[in-house]
Amino acid sequence: MTKKGNFYELSMEPEWREDTKRAYVTIESMGETVLLLKEEDVFEVLQGAYDMHCHAYPDPLIDTGWDQIQVTKAATDIGMAGVTFKAHTFPTAATVPFVNQVVSQYARSKEVEPAQAIGGIVLNNYVGGLNPESVEMSARLGGKVVWLPSHDSAHHNRVIDEPGGIELLDEENKPVKELYEIFEIVAERGMILDPCHSSTKERFIVVDEAKKLGVEKFMITHPNWNVTKMTMDQMVEMGKRGAFIGLFCYGDIPNFNNPNCDPMYVLECIKEIGPEHCFIASDLGTVVNVPPSEGMKLFVRILLASGMEKSVIRRMCVDNPRYLLGEE
Repeated sequence: MTKKGNFYELSMEPEWREDTKRAYVTIESMGETVLLLKEEDVFEVLQGAYDMHCHAYPDPLIDTGWDQIQVTKAATDIGMAGVTFKAHTFPTAATVPFVNQVVSQYARSKEVEPAQAIGGIVLNNYVGGLNPESVEMSARLGGKVVWLPSHDSAHHNRVIDEPGGIELLDEENKPVKELYEIFEIVAERGMILDPCHSSTKERFIVVDEAKKLGVEKFMITHPNWNVTKMTMDQMVEMGKRGAFIGLFCYGDIPNFNNPNCDPMYVLECIKEIGPEHCFIASDLGTVVNVPPSEGMKLFVRILLASGMEKSVIRRMCVDNPRYLLGEE
């Protein structure tokens, strides 16, 4: 407030005026579509779907609000086929067998098909970093996904201005020798390789070199989130090389931890990259956000409200995950 009753209008600043235009274009353009959208449409899309990237208790490194059993039961309740659990500190391949025992009993009591808890391993320092023996152990336990380092990645630390971290490349920009051993195990076992919190350069080199050793299935973790952000052209090119681009409720829809993203950009990503090269997942489990199953419902609802065909969404949450998991 200034003298003579003049008021400073913050809402007239260019930043907020543009954001207001964006918000109201979204609200008004979806009005007619939303009137026709029913909750049954969301459930129809999610029948047999997979959440390919989910966090749950126990994982002491992050603020997980629900445990693996609760998350898998909730997925069962809405007709999903499975949830892939990622933990930064331990191999989920070792916990999901017990989860599946409990959830199978739960599903029988309700006379429905159980969602499957799916595990893997993240190669952070907690499991020895780039440790081929840990990868082999995870494979023997039925682990489906090998994520390269996340919070212990050297690139991750460079982004947040912290020292150290696990480097994936040597001075000649070739994967370090331990990675080649890991590639061989992943290829032999038919597992999925995800470069995780690595740099864009590392991602391309890892995918190219792993393919030479027979790795066929790749996922790319939240390329629209700050720490692992890629350009549209880079995502399109990665898709052409056979990797599936992850579009996550956590990284692509504004929320408490990640408010600085444009939810309309995910529609552009699907159009440019192609749904045949994408998968959608929640990347949720944090206590300050909605539960993972609710995140999947929200993501699907937004895509439907934006006019996307059910078959296109199912390609990204049913068909592509089934291929990656070897369920075809």
